[in-house]
Amino acid sequence: MKFKKLISAALGLMAFSSVMSAQNDAPSWMRYCSISPDGTTIAFTYKGDIYTVPVEGGLARQITTNPAYDSNPVWSPDGSRIAFSSNRMGSNDVFIISKDGGTAV
Repeated sequence: MKFKKLISAALGLMAFSSVMSAQNDAPSWMRYCSISPDGTTIAFTYKGDIYTVPVEGGLARQITTNPAYDSNPVWSPDGSRIAFSSNRMGSNDVFIISKDGGTAV
């Protein structure tokens, strides 16, 4: 009977450790995610810049590069532009950039 309890405890510990390992593999660094209107692309914030990535996964593409903190991307209704918050001017203001990157206005 003790052997069964020991095996049961060992299996429970192995299951718990595999769940914890899987949680550590999750991309917890994506913040403020926003899905494009056509459902094909995700815009998100990482380390103060805006990135996009296909919903199927793949390589993320950096859209903004700035020493300021860019965050909270929101897609335009037609999916051609991304609005976001940035403290480039000293306070949080709204900027707009093409979904492919470029100069934010």
